[in-house]
Amino acid sequence: MSLIVRPALPQDWRELRDVRLRALADAPDAFGEVLERARQLDDAGWESRTSRRPGILVLVAERERTPVGMMVVVIGPDDPRRANVYAMWVAPDARGAGVGRKLIDNGLAWARRLGALDVELRVSDPMAGARALYLASGFVPTGDREPLREGSPVMAERLTIRLAPLIMGIVNVTPDSFSDGGHFLDPKAAIEHGFKLAEEGADILDVGGEATNPRAMPVSVEEELRRVLPVIEALNKGGYVVSVDTTKAEVARAAVKSGARIINDVSGGLFDPRMAETVAELSASEDVTYIAGHLRGRSLAEVFAAEVAPTWREVTDELSERIRPLPDSARVWVDPGIGFGKGADPEGNASLLRHAGDISEALRRPVVVGPSRKRFLRRLLGVQDAVTDVLDAASVLASLAAVRAGAHCVRVHNVALLHTHLTAYNKK
Repeated sequence: MSLIVRPALPQDWRELRDVRLRALADAPDAFGEVLERARQLDDAGWESRTSRRPGILVLVAERERTPVGMMVVVIGPDDPRRANVYAMWVAPDARGAGVGRKLIDNGLAWARRLGALDVELRVSDPMAGARALYLASGFVPTGDREPLREGSPVMAERLTIRLAPLIMGIVNVTPDSFSDGGHFLDPKAAIEHGFKLAEEGADILDVGGEATNPRAMPVSVEEELRRVLPVIEALNKGGYVVSVDTTKAEVARAAVKSGARIINDVSGGLFDPRMAETVAELSASEDVTYIAGHLRGRSLAEVFAAEVAPTWREVTDELSERIRPLPDSARVWVDPGIGFGKGADPEGNASLLRHAGDISEALRRPVVVGPSRKRFLRRLLGVQDAVTDVLDAASVLASLAAVRAGAHCVRVHNVALLHTHLTAYNKK
């Protein structure tokens, strides 16, 4: 029988109520007073639980169009780096058929896409089958045990799982990017490159129409849109998560309408004062993530004219100021801006990579890093013009160092190479 998992719709509440009540009635001792509370919940209460809200995913598993399971995953606004599974129910007659595993896989994939690195849940002692399922899915015991709820004699164990970091593949639709400028200026070539990066393991395809290196020439809004919109539309239709690499609010707005779900702004709003307002408006109606990058200056000329190597604490403080105007409801990640006004000094940039986790912890935000083929790696290697293969190998090492430190997402040119090494690293 076919089994599908999808986000719940408001009209699903009656069927999901039935699934939950059947699951609770099958093991009442495991849930204490929850069964009685569930029986007393009125229709409006059930219906509200299936309504779509930011940071909450209600999944329904269907077999032959009949709901047989559900799962609730929540990413709290206070710390979007972590997700919690608050409920998972499988109808008694559907157990042992892979329903629970498929719900878990879909829930973890959603949490990872939104930037979570950790997912946590609690399982009560009587639920031995559920615990075995969670362990088989990769969750590990934390050693924490507590009553299922206040006053309950039933004990619950806390389990957690560490999710793999996201890989963001670079799609430069520019003639003057420092590494691959001109290679994918034609929209068709850029689209094919994006498809290739996705096949190689990219979770996000970052499409940029304006280069941001010291020698790059500024482009107009019209030209940037001409370059990126056809690529974004095609990659979105292909089913991929697309990011737009832009510092312009007008480009960000048009890109989101064309299917982009992430706005990657290396300036953190400094280049366009309208960006914060635009992000706030888009976040109110769209499933959008904003990446606030760190640099100093109001233009690329200013950024690279006065390069220094700020400490990770200075970068953290300045990123805090960048994201302060954004509403609490906005989904925001941060980027320490490797190479942007930090100079070619290896230590200054490497320090930011080593402290990726500290930046994340201080700001309570997912951290994105982009060391790929940057100038500091050439300086570190001791060569003026390193060959691409050597730079890519150094980029992988820098990326793995950032991941080990706590980075949530890595932006790279050579996706295949990083994916291979990151997969091996995650298995350790």
